[in-house]
Amino acid sequence: MSSLDCRICGTPVDPRRVELGYDYCTAEECQRRCVEQPKLVAVGVNKAADQFVRAEAVLPQGEMARNRLDDAPIAGASREGRPPRRRRVGTLEKLRMAESELDRRLEESYQRFRRSEITAEEMAKERDELIRTYNRQVMAENIRYRSMLRQRRSA
Repeated sequence: MSSLDCRICGTPVDPRRVELGYDYCTAEECQRRCVEQPKLVAVGVNKAADQFVRAEAVLPQGEMARNRLDDAPIAGASREGRPPRRRRVGTLEKLRMAESELDRRLEESYQRFRRSEITAEEMAKERDELIRTYNRQVMAENIRYRSMLRQRRSA
């Protein structure tokens, strides 16, 4: 069994951990800085199979960011010369943005109708097309979308 010092704090690492390939100890700070964040998470669904989604869609960004300390460099992890990382927008956030855009455009169409710029029939056509476009976007995300779809209300 070989001995190795922790790459973060310098204390000796348990030889059993070294055999498993770890080069850091079990101290809380060392774990926080070295443990890799999940990329996919399983979401348990009642009476159905688990669904796998991107971690950023489920875990709050602050929670994920808190697990890694950015002020201390980790060996071999230099970001110099590379552009800053952009945060990925999760599916739920994309759909919420699309829904707010749909609401804005529906309201705009209604206001044009109120000002007599378009007829009721033209407003209904615009509304139907906007809702169809939104529904296609939801379906393109390849998720269970039925509860999110907007249904046209009969007048």
